[in-house]
Amino acid sequence: MKLVLFLIAIFTGIFSVAQNKISGALKDEKTGEPIAFANVFFSNTTFGSSTNDKGEFSFSGFPSGKYDLTFAFVGYTTLQVPVSFEGNTHLIVKQTLAPEAKLLNEILVKPDTVGWARNFRDFTYHLLGNSQYAKKCVIKNPKDVSLYFDKHEAVLVAHAKKPIVIENFATGYRINYYLYFFEFQARTGIFNIYGFPQFEEMAAKNERVKKNWAKTRQRIYEGSLLHFMRSWRNGNWQENDFTVSRLYRIPNPKRPSDQFLNEKIKSLRGRSGSKLMFSFSSSEKPKVVNGDSLAYFIQLRSLPKEVDSVAKEKLTGKEFDANGDGGKNFKGLLTVKYDRLEEPEYAATVGRPDQRIKRQSLLHVLQPINIYDNGYYEDVKSIFLEKYWSWSEKISTLLPLDYVSQPD
Repeated sequence: MKLVLFLIAIFTGIFSVAQNKISGALKDEKTGEPIAFANVFFSNTTFGSSTNDKGEFSFSGFPSGKYDLTFAFVGYTTLQVPVSFEGNTHLIVKQTLAPEAKLLNEILVKPDTVGWARNFRDFTYHLLGNSQYAKKCVIKNPKDVSLYFDKHEAVLVAHAKKPIVIENFATGYRINYYLYFFEFQARTGIFNIYGFPQFEEMAAKNERVKKNWAKTRQRIYEGSLLHFMRSWRNGNWQENDFTVSRLYRIPNPKRPSDQFLNEKIKSLRGRSGSKLMFSFSSSEKPKVVNGDSLAYFIQLRSLPKEVDSVAKEKLTGKEFDANGDGGKNFKGLLTVKYDRLEEPEYAATVGRPDQRIKRQSLLHVLQPINIYDNGYYEDVKSIFLEKYWSWSEKISTLLPLDYVSQPD
């Protein structure tokens, strides 16, 4: 896929309004023919347009920063190109797209039509979540989603040739979601999704609905990953009600080694009537207490091998600055608390329906990242979420990168 970029500085008069602009043309990689009516947009924003009958496109008025320029059209492989704007910039893009391969993965060629309804229910749950906002989302083209559940591996996968159209009546956004990868591992609970969202403003029926959308967007934004990343960029976690500390996973002092436990369990199996039970310190030196020793050692083996250890230091967000332009020289785990109560649906999900606490999340940073003013960070695959954010950061609570916070 060829890409040609031309960068032109826009010189403005003293009374003119400065703005960034992008324009260009899109062609078929094999034939060289223009691709008409394709979608060209900045992923995870409301900025974009369609190509005309000559394959040309243009849009402007977006703030400076880094974006994922996305080209999408049915029958072609969706493509993303990173682009940056640093003020009064006109970027001209000449791009080609390759036709999509006709042969897909065998799993996706043979979707599980018999169990589609059940699979779609599970897919919707993991895509949208089960929050109050998810309940106000509607997928307009459900039959465009191909689903397959591998019973042997207990893995649900999904594929969609067309963008999944989601109307969110809680936030007032219509999202065209170009699904790239979806996998849910039922046995481990690990969920991975990657795609390219395109946002559109929905038309409000009246001013009251419009105001409600604005309030909901702000409520979702506060404490979100987007809010956190912008605060990290600016080094003001604490001012924005985030309490952040380093987190380490250390060997569980209450759990002896696998070798010790397996040998002990093996030696006790077959014995009957044993009433001896051992408890251990981190040095693994047993002392005899009353109880069923075999059951006790089996219970010890079920304990997690590692436990979380939180550092006492409270971070501001400035500690990991690699340069003055958003680079963060950090790799590891962060525990993040936000000074708001959990949503009741989350408390019920984790078995605390009558006890809501302050929001707690874990952030895995697999590789150092760069963060931009709008909250965009790269590489997006370097971030992995646990606890509250793993539940709350869904398509139903997704806000565009051009969202501007409007606190009361």
